Amino acid sequence: MLSTRATCLFRQTTEQLTTEASSVTDQRDPASNLATAKKKLRKDFTRAKAHTINAAMNIRCRFILFVAPVALALASWLPNEAPAAELEEAQVTQVVQDVKVVPSNAAPRPAAVKDTVRPGTAVQTGTQSRSELTFKDKTITRLGEKTIFSVGQGARTIELGSGQFLLYVPKN
Repeated sequence: MLSTRATCLFRQTTEQLTTEASSVTDQRDPASNLATAKKKLRKDFTRAKAHTINAAMNIRCRFILFVAPVALALASWLPNEAPAAELEEAQVTQVVQDVKVVPSNAAPRPAAVKDTVRPGTAVQTGTQSRSELTFKDKTITRLGEKTIFSVGQGARTIELGSGQFLLYVPKN
């Protein structure tokens, strides 16, 4: 397949050949006609603007063709998932009024700022109470009144027993 530029040049050259051939046939001497036609038909590619190579553009294309696969390979090697500890563990960053941490195998206790909430542990808010949890990946969870919230095992699993929560997940 010819590129658009090559097709355009081919058409221009063909048009020049037909006009020059018609002008050559009008002359009387056949030997000089042939020599003149050959000279006119020769194309000096070193002076033609359409055939000059833009060196900067050529280098830029080669650079892009080299860098793109390298960048793709590096990006595929980088981890694209957060470690499980980042997704399973949260820290209490705000406590307003009656907020309790309920471990799975112990009695509920009042929550305090910087308490850690791990899988199997729930956070319970009372009437007119609220709390805020921040995960290691900077996800913020705000719990409203009368809410029971727990973090599940494995990948991020959030269980809402009752109430409401607001989840803010930042872009990476």
